[in-house]
Amino acid sequence: MDFTILSTKIKNIFDNNKIPCLSVIITNKDKNIFEQYHGHTHLKKMTSFNENSIVRIASMTKPITSLCIFQLIEKNLISLETNLEDIDRRFADVKIIEIVDNNVQYIKPKSKIKIKHLLTHTSGYGYQFLNSEIKYLVDNQLLQDLKDDGGDFLDAPILFEPGTRWNYGIGIDLLGYVIEKLSNQKLNDYMKENLFDKIGMKNTTFHLEENKFENLAYVYDYIDNKLIINKDITFYQEEKINRLFHAGGGGLFSNAQDYAKFMRIFLSEKNDILSQESINMMKTNQIGDLEVKRMPSVDQEFSASLDYDDNIEKKFGYGFMINNNKTLEGRPIGSIFWTGIFNSFFWIDFENKIGCAIFMQMFPYMNEVSLRVYNEIEKSIYENIKNQNSK
Repeated sequence: MDFTILSTKIKNIFDNNKIPCLSVIITNKDKNIFEQYHGHTHLKKMTSFNENSIVRIASMTKPITSLCIFQLIEKNLISLETNLEDIDRRFADVKIIEIVDNNVQYIKPKSKIKIKHLLTHTSGYGYQFLNSEIKYLVDNQLLQDLKDDGGDFLDAPILFEPGTRWNYGIGIDLLGYVIEKLSNQKLNDYMKENLFDKIGMKNTTFHLEENKFENLAYVYDYIDNKLIINKDITFYQEEKINRLFHAGGGGLFSNAQDYAKFMRIFLSEKNDILSQESINMMKTNQIGDLEVKRMPSVDQEFSASLDYDDNIEKKFGYGFMINNNKTLEGRPIGSIFWTGIFNSFFWIDFENKIGCAIFMQMFPYMNEVSLRVYNEIEKSIYENIKNQNSK
């Protein structure tokens, strides 16, 4: 397949938008078929952003954690129907929160939270930047900041009866704790032994080695058409090594090369990581008739409202969102996708048998520039496929 025109288009997209760095990679089941890198890891130092550069993938950690849960299922250490409280009894005390006239009420749920609920974001858990109830608790010091992995993280309330709604939240973060409990390993150690080392993801880790610091891209804020280094995100947070547990919902460092290897697991007909039966379950709708709705942000400096391709109907599998319609940009029905808070995006297209990942390192999430870049790149990729198929 000829990518000459696509390469030019992506270069123009980068040049015409204010973003610090950009990587675009496309893989089939065997190898990378296209990759391109632009920009700098540090704008003042003018250090080149390239195939060796490392990024924070944030919530693109979630599909990796979900895969690891299925490994434990295949080892019969857990099942989709396992109750969370059977793994740790502290979850037997989880309550539904209701706030009426600033009065906080806690109600015991009728149903138990199951592993399948955590994988599909139907457990009732939320995030503080998307749910006003959680934000109220954090703002009033009734709950620890859910951006951290401390003790209160495990004691967070839920917002509704498990299994009755879809709501993006800390469910998969908690699955990191589940993996640690069942494997008797730190999440990083489990992932390294059972995934990263096996498929050659050499730059993916929760603990970045010192000799790789120089390859790590800085995160920039997009403010008033300017890019400013985000000072709240330290270059490397060593203290997180000693955290209570590793949240499975974010925190991995990685790069385009490594994430392409991860996507190939789902494109291959057979692999040594996960059975085809499990892969089919992960990429299939598992929420039935429940709707994946737009989620308004309650913290616009952190993230814009979550639209997740607002022009299409979405469903959710085990760890992935699924588009039930063809996107305006051309992505086919049945593709799976997910994103990360620092404006990274990926999707796996089973019709065209490709996986695509796009990485930028900027805040806020889903800002107008990053969304435009993502949409224009996706559209350009499918225009290229259409043109190649017509020859």
